[in-house]
Amino acid sequence: MKRYLILEDGTVFPGNAFGARINTTGELALYTGATGYQETITNDNYAGQIVAFTYPQQGATGINRDDYEAIQPTIKGMVIGENYQLPSHWQAQMTLDLFLQAQRIPGLMNVDTRRLARHLAKYGNMKASFMDTHDAHAHDQIKALVIANNQVSQVSTKQPFPSPNIGKNVVVIDLGLKNTVLRELSKRQCNVTVLPFDADSDMINTIAPDGILVSNGPGKPEALTKTIATLKAVQERYPIFGIGLGFAVMALVNDVPVLPRPVSQHRINLAVREKITQNTNFAAQNSSFYLPELPANSDLFVTHVAVNHQEVLGYRHRYFPNFAINFDPEAAAGPWDTLHFFDDFIDLMDANISRKQRLES
Repeated sequence: MKRYLILEDGTVFPGNAFGARINTTGELALYTGATGYQETITNDNYAGQIVAFTYPQQGATGINRDDYEAIQPTIKGMVIGENYQLPSHWQAQMTLDLFLQAQRIPGLMNVDTRRLARHLAKYGNMKASFMDTHDAHAHDQIKALVIANNQVSQVSTKQPFPSPNIGKNVVVIDLGLKNTVLRELSKRQCNVTVLPFDADSDMINTIAPDGILVSNGPGKPEALTKTIATLKAVQERYPIFGIGLGFAVMALVNDVPVLPRPVSQHRINLAVREKITQNTNFAAQNSSFYLPELPANSDLFVTHVAVNHQEVLGYRHRYFPNFAINFDPEAAAGPWDTLHFFDDFIDLMDANISRKQRLES
């Protein structure tokens, strides 16, 4: 069945339908990784977005039970080059096509995704739609679409829930939490309580955690006024680790503005350099905002930068036990080079516990 990807500037990309046969409209996101399509389409970082994959072949490994990052996918559509109809992997439980049909997510295949990538690189982020036709009415519908700022409220948990273990007590502020983040904390025996994005400081103080992790997620950080106010109230008291959107939120907590990217970055090959050691690691990144530099009078200092363009990718607080990174240490998909940041979080909590014990003795 012939269908069309229509961009808000009027550009049309023809293709063939797969997945659910429904129309859809949303912001277009470009994923440049060669692997990880299941992790990507179930990642709440892409809530409300149509995700286009630049690697030409998708679906070869099917869908399996181990690679879900969220139980219910929140993407609006999937754009690919070639679709494998017969997956060849021992864990595969269904094809990509059947999965999208079951989740009522439309797909478009046989699209020139390399041309699409060049178009977005030249003209920046834009809205898009899947339609059966590409007439003037379809273009008007896309232009009239207003992108909401409340994606986090749509994907964040509505009620607190535990992820039990026997180690340190950790609160996770859910801005669009990935399952793999919980897996990494569980590997380190963290006893986790997941809280909604709008949890207040009283709730956190009642739990009295050893540390707080602010998760990655979708949307604009400045819209999270309740989250910012809560973290501002508790950042002096608890070690805090911010990831992705959590990086942007913690910057705003400390009165450091972040900027929207002309083209959102969704990749698994970001080169990250640690300033103090000059070591370079590769990381996954899902980021719509960036921090070009820190103000000279800021209470934050830079710990990690991008090798290719020197933007700030990591910082620490000068006085409080807080740090944040603008990439995904849990990968899924992506390299495992940066998993050690979870160990750094554990070390930070250990140091804070020791400090409090010395003060009390």
